[in-house]
Amino acid sequence: MIYVGVRDLKAKLSEYLDKARLGDEVIVTEHGKPIARLIKEPSKQKTTIDKMYLLAEKGIIQLPSKEKKSKSAAPLTTKSKIPASETLLNDR
Repeated sequence: MIYVGVRDLKAKLSEYLDKARLGDEVIVTEHGKPIARLIKEPSKQKTTIDKMYLLAEKGIIQLPSKEKKSKSAAPLTTKSKIPASETLLNDR
C-alpha cells in the first residue's frame, strides 16, 4: 500500500497509475488524511468456456451433447474377409 499526497499525485500521476495497474493500492491523502484510493480495475475478460456458450446461444457453434455414443465400428474387411488391419500388418 502506497500513500501519496494530492500535490505529489498530480505531479506524478502516470507513475502512480502504473503502480495501481501493477496491483499496488495507492491511497491518496489530503493533509495526512486518506480521501481516495487507486486500485487495479478487475479484468472483464470472459473465459473460453463463457465465449463458447455465447457462440452456442447465437447458433454459430453447437456444443457436444452429454450422451455418450459408444458404438464401436465394425472392422473393415477385404474381399478375402480378412480385416484390413491384418492385411496392412502383413504388407509391412
